[in-house]
Amino acid sequence: MFFNDGMSIWILAIIVLALGGLAGWRLGGIRAAIAFVGILFAWLLAVPLGKIFHFLLPWIGVANPVYQWIFAPVCGFILVTSIFAVVSFNVHRKVDVYYRHQPSQLKLGLWERLNTRLGICVGLLNGAMYFLLISFFIFNFAYWTTQISANASEPPFVTRLVNNLGDEMESTGFARAAAAVGTPAAENYKLADFTGFLMQNKDADARLATYPGLTGIWRRDEMQQFVQDGVLTNAPAAGASVGDLWSDSNIQDFLKNKDMIARMRGFFATNGDDLLTYLQTGKSKYDSEKLIGLWQFNPSVTLAWFRQNQPQTTPKEMAAIRSLWTAAYGQATILVTGDNKIFITKYPLFIAKPQQNQLPYDIESWNGDWSRDGDTCTLHVTFNNNEKYLTASTTDGLRLSIKEGHNLLIFDRVQ
Repeated sequence: MFFNDGMSIWILAIIVLALGGLAGWRLGGIRAAIAFVGILFAWLLAVPLGKIFHFLLPWIGVANPVYQWIFAPVCGFILVTSIFAVVSFNVHRKVDVYYRHQPSQLKLGLWERLNTRLGICVGLLNGAMYFLLISFFIFNFAYWTTQISANASEPPFVTRLVNNLGDEMESTGFARAAAAVGTPAAENYKLADFTGFLMQNKDADARLATYPGLTGIWRRDEMQQFVQDGVLTNAPAAGASVGDLWSDSNIQDFLKNKDMIARMRGFFATNGDDLLTYLQTGKSKYDSEKLIGLWQFNPSVTLAWFRQNQPQTTPKEMAAIRSLWTAAYGQATILVTGDNKIFITKYPLFIAKPQQNQLPYDIESWNGDWSRDGDTCTLHVTFNNNEKYLTASTTDGLRLSIKEGHNLLIFDRVQ
């Protein structure tokens, strides 16, 4: 149970201020004042120094990048405040030794009273500084936890506590002060919006699978373990919690893969807003490129075009061609992605001199890239040592024509 009307955040403020005043009383005015300066410098230097700890934390067993992102600036902050703590101790010791051995007992008593009372005042300032920093972390964590736990029936206690503190910061207006402490990377907020939308919309995973900017990434070999992971692909529909996803072995493997994380961060930096718009509306920046999508071979239209352009073909020859092409190209599909990649599955590679009882073609999967030149596109695909250059064009985004040599193959849009 939590307090209402903003009481929790103010109770936290009173506790932090009280602890700051108590620490100032124990430390004295000199050490508290130097600590205050140390907090300011640590505030400014935590992130730059945190970059050093990003490289050091994996050496002590902190390989998870999420933990690195959290602990690296904290370590930088602790390092700076520790240096100022050492300086303050030595300065205080010299002054304390002087008053204990040089002046009279009266001056010693006056000094100790002044040092203690000044320490309480400065300690309250230190407590206020620490409360601002704590509020900054609460503000940013609440941005995540509020979204990802929106549909959870019983979120964990820590999540509910952070959500409550975040709501109270908004209602009391203190969120503006917390937001002014610093500005995390915009991609953090984009990723939080994206994750929250997936957790709150059970059908969003189906649309996510068809986003043109991601379809090429899903086909990569290193992504297959995630695509085939039922916990991940069914998480929104099954109402999986963040804890369930976090404990998934494939998620842990992903978080340890620096190259994959860098690739996905780059993707979200350039496509995060468009991806969220696509999940919400089904519209994306790729809609203007009619070539992008999944296409299925259309044998009847292809053969009709062939018959029209080769009128001298006899019925017997036409029947043989129909049988060959239907079998060879019948299951062929072409996936054209927004990152200029192309994946052709079940596409035939014809054999010049097949052996006896051997089919005159092999069914293979071809990968490559595409580029546009005016109204036509060039498809460059390879398989082992074989290479093809195909010319493609679309009609209203519903039909795809691919020219291979003297043949024209017709494909219809599937999605």
